[in-house]
Amino acid sequence: MDPKPLTTAEWAEVGTALKFLWLALGFALVAGPSLLTAHAIIPSVVDTKTVAARWSRFRAPLYIVGILCFIGIFASLYMASENVDFLRRTYSRWSQ
Repeated sequence: MDPKPLTTAEWAEVGTALKFLWLALGFALVAGPSLLTAHAIIPSVVDTKTVAARWSRFRAPLYIVGILCFIGIFASLYMASENVDFLRRTYSRWSQ
């Protein structure tokens, strides 16, 4: 069975889903380094006395940013999944 072409509204859904996927990638690119810095790098360099102990005060804000971005990843993926209904309409299981 040959699927029908996408309508303008369905292309809008595709665009919205892609925007949320790019947003999830952006959240991941922020969450990873901030959590890594807060959980591994800062404690390590403070313990080895490479930097002063006052750098430990940056851990809490980095954790907050990392956790918020981590939640943002899942929220973006959920919103992207809400915008892919055109796939079910275009490629229904009954056509197999």
